[in-house]
Amino acid sequence: MKELFHRHHLAIPKKHVLSSERSAFHLTERKLSEDQFLRETADGRVRLSPTVADTAELRWWLLGFGEGVEVIGPKALRAEFKETAENMARAYS
Repeated sequence: MKELFHRHHLAIPKKHVLSSERSAFHLTERKLSEDQFLRETADGRVRLSPTVADTAELRWWLLGFGEGVEVIGPKALRAEFKETAENMARAYS
């Protein structure tokens, strides 16, 4: 049986959260999961760790933050975002 839920670790630059009301709203007002937590990292970013379903909607939501979000894990999702970013860079070069 395919695992439907994964713990996703996302690092979001603090400056993005502070400069964007939309980002701050989604990260603090709308919980993605009951076990979600936000933690500031030593490099000044905010680490968001929710347990969420692995869906197309998750990808759409994350891509909406553009360069303001970095997917840390799971490794397969990070690799997928890396490929997407490389494809986008080629399209705009």
